[in-house]
Amino acid sequence: MAKRPRRRPFPVERTSSFRLSRRMFVEMWLNIRRNGVFSVACIAVAAISLLIFGIFLLLDGSLNNLVHSFEERVGVSAYLKTTVTASDVAYLQAKIVTWPEVESVTYVTQEEAMEALKRDLAGYEEVLSSLVANPLPASLEIKPKNPQMADAIVSQLRMIPEVDDIQYDAQIVSKLIAFANYFRILGVIISLLFVLSTWFLLSSAIRMTAYARRPEIEIMKLVGATNGYIRYPFIAEGIFYGLVGALMACVFVLPMRSVLMASLQRLGFLSQVTPDNSYVVWVIIVLMALGSFLGAVAANLSVRRFLQE
Repeated sequence: MAKRPRRRPFPVERTSSFRLSRRMFVEMWLNIRRNGVFSVACIAVAAISLLIFGIFLLLDGSLNNLVHSFEERVGVSAYLKTTVTASDVAYLQAKIVTWPEVESVTYVTQEEAMEALKRDLAGYEEVLSSLVANPLPASLEIKPKNPQMADAIVSQLRMIPEVDDIQYDAQIVSKLIAFANYFRILGVIISLLFVLSTWFLLSSAIRMTAYARRPEIEIMKLVGATNGYIRYPFIAEGIFYGLVGALMACVFVLPMRSVLMASLQRLGFLSQVTPDNSYVVWVIIVLMALGSFLGAVAANLSVRRFLQE
C-alpha cells in the first residue's frame, strides 16, 4: 500500500527574509492604496496631533530654561544698618554661611552697590548726578542652595538685629514653577486627547483593511500561515501612517522654533531660554518614535480580533 503524501505546510518558514520583507511592503502599499482618502486622513490627523505635542514640548523646554535661569539668580539681600561695624559684618558672614540652607554669602559695601547701580543705569547717569551722598546701604548677598530654601533664610535673618531690611525674589520663581506645572498638566491633557484621536483613526483604518481581507486571512490560516506572517503587513501599514505623520509634524516643528526664538528675542533678556538645537533634535526623535509606536500598537490590536476568530 502506497504511503499517503503529507500535506505541505504553508511555506512561511522557508521563505527568505528578503521575500518576506518584499511581501510585507507590497501588501502594505496595496492596503494604503485601497483605503485611499482614509489613508490621507490618517496621516493628516497623525501629523496634526504630533505637531501639537511637539509645540507643547518646545514650550515646556522654554519654560524649564526660564525657571532655571531665574533659579540661578535667586538670592536674598540683607541690608545692614549704618551702625554695623566691620567686625559685625565679619561675624555675620561667618554665622550665616554655616546655615544649612546657605551656599554662599557676599558682603557688598555702599560704594560697590553704587557702582552696580551705575552699571544698571548706563545711559541715564543724570539720574544719579543730583545725589549729594550715597543713599545705598551695605548688604549681605546670600545665595541659597535651593530657591525653595529662601523663606527659611529670611525667617532667620529677621531675628538678627543688625539687619535693617530684607529683599528676595523667590516668589517669582515659585510662581513660575507653579505656572510651569499647570502648563504641563494642561499640555498633557490636550496632547492625550489628540493622541487618542490619532489612535482611534489609525485603528479604524487598519480594522477596515483587515475586514476587507477577511476571507484571505481565513485561507492563510487554513493553510498554516502563522499569526506573525499575517500580522506584519498590517503593522507595517500602521507604522507607515504614524511615521509619515511624524515626518510632516517635524517639518513644521523647525519653523515653530524660529517663531519661538523671534518672539522671545522681542522680550530681551528672555532670549536665552529658547530651546537649543540638541533639545529640538530630541523633540524630533520623540515625535518619530511616538508616531511609529502609535501606528504599530494600533495595528497590532486592531488585527488581533481577526486572528483569534
